[in-house]
Amino acid sequence: MKKGIKKRNPTPRKYGKKKQILPKVQEQILGLGPKIINSILIGLRENDKPHVRKIVEGLDEYDLAKLIEVLDVDERKKLIGFLEGHIDPGVFPELNDVVQEQVIETLNENQIVNIVNELDSDEAVEILEHMDDDEQKSIINRLDPELKYQVKSSLHYPEDSAGRIMSRDFVHMPENWTVKEAKKFLLTDENLPDEFYTVFLTDENMHPTGELTLDKLLRAKAGESLSAIMDGEIVPVSAYTDQEEVAHMFREYGWMSAEVVDNKGRLVGVINIDDVVNIVHEEASEDIMHLSGAEEGDVYKSVKDIFKSRVPWLLTNLAATILASSVVREFQDIIAQISILAVLMPIVASMGGTTGNQTLAVVVRALATKELTSRNTIRMIFKEFMVGLLNGMLFAGLIALITRLLFPDYQQMCLIIAIAMVCNLCIASLAGILIPLTLNKFKVDPAVSSGVFLIALTDSGGYFIFLGLAKFLLF
Repeated sequence: MKKGIKKRNPTPRKYGKKKQILPKVQEQILGLGPKIINSILIGLRENDKPHVRKIVEGLDEYDLAKLIEVLDVDERKKLIGFLEGHIDPGVFPELNDVVQEQVIETLNENQIVNIVNELDSDEAVEILEHMDDDEQKSIINRLDPELKYQVKSSLHYPEDSAGRIMSRDFVHMPENWTVKEAKKFLLTDENLPDEFYTVFLTDENMHPTGELTLDKLLRAKAGESLSAIMDGEIVPVSAYTDQEEVAHMFREYGWMSAEVVDNKGRLVGVINIDDVVNIVHEEASEDIMHLSGAEEGDVYKSVKDIFKSRVPWLLTNLAATILASSVVREFQDIIAQISILAVLMPIVASMGGTTGNQTLAVVVRALATKELTSRNTIRMIFKEFMVGLLNGMLFAGLIALITRLLFPDYQQMCLIIAIAMVCNLCIASLAGILIPLTLNKFKVDPAVSSGVFLIALTDSGGYFIFLGLAKFLLF
């Protein structure tokens, strides 16, 4: 933990049933119980609405969310139709984003308004932010006044920012209050959140000055000032901070919660550790999927939607492959004369691609976690180059030996493929770090585009080096 930064106590979510699940019940949740799923499927196939609704009514929000995710798209729609919009609002925060949108699309506006009105502000924003402007505006205008204000304020901030994910359900008090006044407020105010463990203190301009845990407040003497017993070592987060940066700050400082302030430094919300866990999962999954051209939530999408999302990536890869093929075309004459070249050249390109992908994975993760900085970038580039050189020398010797054994009549080919292997693995290692660094410098997500450039470079470069050496040494 960083010096001067004190760990904070968590503020639990409003819907906390799943945190109290006993081990025996948890086993059923993880598999959901084949009997329950089969019974639901039978009921859906036979249009037995009373049977389905009776089973669903016995599930808590976490169980029901997992059940909805297990079903395919058509079964999901049918189940929601059977429930006629009577779904526990606590189900929606537990759903995968893709499934959540699919379920919302099956509901009418009245049902959506009733559900959103029961959610915390950050969870309401999560549902509304993906809607088109007209539908979003219509639903917001029908929300309870307080929630309406909170949601509109949060949607004012950029997507994936601290302002979007923060919760506005928190307790704050003036720092000049006494312990007695604070306890009276907690006992008499009817608008307090259902659950909270931390009280945030502010000055007369609503600027955060400290925080106070409930256990410390309960033990304090009635006449003491809150400012005298508060923890004043706080680091407010700007509402415009990217959520990835927020997650990094939580990890770096060991926070359990953080105050969010607007551009005037006023306290406007709180981010809790459970929100950050979701961010880490979301960002990590997103980066992994982007590296392969897939998207998080594909498991819940229809064939048509998956097809549409993957076509652009495959088209880009096709362009990279065509580029590599054009390099080979320039050497088709010597390939026609020595067919062994066609056998060996994919080995060089493939090894380069694998080496580059290893470096790429390390660098993309390091950028995401802020481990790669201006101080260690040069050292990282040199280190990866040396790794590529050592790997190149090792596998150059190995492939040269294999080539000699398989093609004893082509002794020079051993030298050609060995040199090509060393060169391409060095280039691949450098490309694996320089490509994401360059993209990151120009504010382009390296997880999305790095793979395409790497493939184009390692394939084209591998073919050019190998075939170029062959032409130079053999002809």
